[in-house]
Amino acid sequence: MSILSTREWATLIWGCIFMLYVLCHREIRKSLWNVIVIFFDKKLRILWEIILLYVLTITMVFCYLPIWENIYIKDIIIWFLFSGLIYCMNAVSSEADETYIKKILKDNLKFTMILEFFMSTFTFNIWIELAIIPVITIITVMNVIAEKKEEYKSVHKLLDSILAIAGFWIFYETIKIGINEYKQLNIINTLVSFMIPIVYLILIIPLEYILELYSKYEVLFLRMTFKEEKDKRIRLHHRTAIFRECNFSVRKILLFQREYMIQMYALMKEDEFNQLMQKFRSACKRMTS
Repeated sequence: MSILSTREWATLIWGCIFMLYVLCHREIRKSLWNVIVIFFDKKLRILWEIILLYVLTITMVFCYLPIWENIYIKDIIIWFLFSGLIYCMNAVSSEADETYIKKILKDNLKFTMILEFFMSTFTFNIWIELAIIPVITIITVMNVIAEKKEEYKSVHKLLDSILAIAGFWIFYETIKIGINEYKQLNIINTLVSFMIPIVYLILIIPLEYILELYSKYEVLFLRMTFKEEKDKRIRLHHRTAIFRECNFSVRKILLFQREYMIQMYALMKEDEFNQLMQKFRSACKRMTS
């Protein structure tokens, strides 16, 4: 099994061409630099360093398994850059709710992943791949833009049809290549490469949940500061009471933020806050019953 498939080489080549284009244009280069600066901002850097350390720890454990080979590092890097890092980053976004992890698992653990792996294993020669990648990319981008605008509805349908036909053709040609080349595959290496995204997806769930939980508490406590006195003792009491009730439940945190935090105010008395927490406690019991 070669380190990179022809499709990966083609993607790398086009990526390098794109980077050269970016570096040759001052405005685009400036925008790219701004993105890099944001990515290495202290808070964001700590986040992706935690994710990287977590994935490295898992990988170091796997290195001691008897089936381990260094060629798997490529698959792990690709998964980390295009899946794992994105999943964890999105876990701390405002859009992530109590169903976020369930959605991630549902979107990834399905039959189509077998087809996707099959099509990425048996690829065309490098020249065909170099031609296919930009064409499919341009059509896909155009389709996404057309989908968002009502006046381009007919264009969206046409591009959908083109992508569907292209997909069927690529799949058909991939089957023919697979029939001719399957005997050349190392079964164990192929199976491990297939399992890497699945295993890492499952193993990174605890980190995703911890990051999401921390993010929700951080947002909640930050918003609460505008509805509390500046007395540190009172603020600590509020946060302790909320944590004691919510514990490790993202659902409860969001419930409190959505329906109970709005009832707080700066001069709220302690017994009023305790009554509010009692109502919240009753709502949590109804939610779990």
